[in-house]
Parts: sequence; C-alpha cells; structure tokens
Amino acid sequence: MTEAALILVIEDDDEARMMYTIMLRSWGYKVLEATNGGEGIKLARRHTPDLILLDVMMPDMDGYTVCEQLRQDPEFGIIPIIFMTALDAVDDRIKAFTNGADDFLTKGQTNYQELHVRIQAALARTQRIRQVSTDKPQQNGLVIGVLSLSGGVGTSGIALNLAAQASTHSNHPTLLMDLAFPVGSLGLWTGVSGSKNTHTLLSRPPAEINVPLINHLSMHHIQGFFLIPTPTAFFNPESIRVDSLQHTLELLRSQNYVVILDLGSPSCTLRCNIPRYCDATVVVSSCDTHAHALAAIALQGLEKMGVPPQTTYLVVNDATNLQPQDPAFGLPRPPDIYIRHRPDFLQMPSLSPVTKLWNLIYESATGATNFT
Repeated sequence: MTEAALILVIEDDDEARMMYTIMLRSWGYKVLEATNGGEGIKLARRHTPDLILLDVMMPDMDGYTVCEQLRQDPEFGIIPIIFMTALDAVDDRIKAFTNGADDFLTKGQTNYQELHVRIQAALARTQRIRQVSTDKPQQNGLVIGVLSLSGGVGTSGIALNLAAQASTHSNHPTLLMDLAFPVGSLGLWTGVSGSKNTHTLLSRPPAEINVPLINHLSMHHIQGFFLIPTPTAFFNPESIRVDSLQHTLELLRSQNYVVILDLGSPSCTLRCNIPRYCDATVVVSSCDTHAHALAAIALQGLEKMGVPPQTTYLVVNDATNLQPQDPAFGLPRPPDIYIRHRPDFLQMPSLSPVTKLWNLIYESATGATNFT
C-alpha cells in the first residue's frame, strides 16, 4: 500500500484551517497545520511535506514571502505549493507564480472537488519527476529547438504549444526554455520578472548547475510543463556560457526530460551552435515569400552546421492570414506541418497540427509512439 501523502496547511484563519484539515484527512492525506508563515517554514523544513497549501494574507509573513524562502532551498524545488487565498486579481496571481507557486486558487470560487483534483495532479507531477532519476535510467529525453530567421511568424507560440503537447501526450517531464536573447516573448507573455530566468541559469559555471537548481529556477505552467523565461530587461547575451548551456541540455536529456527551446535570435543560436545539441529542430515560416526565403536559408544553414536533414521539421504557420492555395510555393521542400490562421494561437485545441508535429518528432527520435 502506498503511504499517504503529507500535506502542510499554512493558514492563520482557524476556521478555514480546520476545514482544510478535515477535508484532506477525509481524502486520505496526513496533515500538518501551521498558523502563520514563520511556523510554516519551520514545519516544512522539519518534516518535508509532499505538498503545501498556503494562504497569502497572514500577520507575520505573507504567503509570497513564505513561498519565495522555501524555493530558495533546493530541497523544496519540486514540492508543489498551492496558494488558496481570498485574493483573485491578476497581479496577485502573477506575484504568486513569480515567487514559485504551482497553482493559485481563490477561496469562495473553487469547488472542493476541484481542489482535490488539483492536489492529486500536483502530487502526480512530482512523482513523475522523482521517478525520472530511478525508472529506466537507460532511456534519454529529447531536446527540440524551435527557430525562425523571420520575425512575426509565431515561433514562440509554436514552442509553447509544443511544450503543452509533450506534457499532455507523454510521460516525460517537460521544460520550455526561452533562449530568445536578449529579451524573449515568453517572459513578457507570462508577466514574470525576477531572477528565475535562463540568464541566471546559464551565466553560472557548469559545475554549479544541477537538477535541483533547474527546478528552483523553473515555474510551473497551467498546462503542465515547466518554464524558464528570459529576463524582461536587456542584458548582454555574451554573458551566456556555451559550456553551461551544453551541460544543462545534456543533464536534462540524461534525466529523461523533453526540453523545448524557443531559440528566437539567430545570432545566439549560431554562436552557441544550439541545433547541434538538439534531437530535432523545427524551422518556422509564415506564408509570405520573404519568410519562405529565410526558411530556405535556415534549412541550408542547419545542414552546413552538421544537423541531419532528417531531424529538421519545416512548419508553415499562416500567422498573417494570407490563406495561400499552395503553402509550399517557394520553399525548398513541402512543409511537414501547415497551420491555418488562428486568432487565439496561444490556446490551440488539444488535437491540433502541433499535436501531429509532436508525434512526428517523438516517433522519429525514439522509434515509438508515446501518444496517450
């Protein structure tokens, strides 16, 4: 029989804390209670719970500070922290995720069956990550780069959707890394700022980079994958260490991760020879002739770089709604995937052209189908 998970409830309101405790025990969990932030941190470090249910507004220390302090300890890098608070503003949610929250629920707006399901999902994610280092260590993960020499073709959107597909349709932990230096789209889209970014990670020497540090600098996306954005302020890309990037990718691959790289800027991509470390490289084009010409140059450049043509995938994304009769016109080869125009591209349906792209990449790289 599997041992019951231990959940720490940090809540200053006696009535709310008692209600959570009764519910959690009825669902079969063991429970620890803390009446304020300081006590919660002490109990967390003493007992290492499997999940933390955390209030925001507390008298001695707010939940944001509690979360931030725990995330500074690598031991708490993957332990789920779910905020359960009366706050419901977008800024409150952004601040929670910036400080390391895995989920954010609003009291009075959350059905307690939903709370149960979210707790189960968070514990299951942690279990999958922990199993990576013990189950089937001979299997390797995948590194997939997404790039374009042309701006405005939806490269970041495709990278984001590809990460969602990998997380949904495989048993691999999935990490989306924004390498679109010096300022990428993913950090701006999520509204996340602070030190949790790829510059903080990749400016360190390789000897300092390990899985707990990567987990500490990662944020959990609502679609199930983990995300490390670029900084939201300009910095010198030359401070990115090529050896640290190579070490990070090799480490994550050995730990069975699927890593999606939003490569963005071609200068950094070329300087670091990033596609040479990828198991698959996705070249994105839109439907206009200029984008097609740049896609052809990218494919030629990748082959000269030593990237096998069979590991490159050409995607035509109708980002500008040109509705072409022949999406392949002007390209050196027919596209592997054609994506019709969508005004809500960041929220594509669960079965989409990117689903097909994920299947093509996974089956080609592993020789197996892992679509669930």
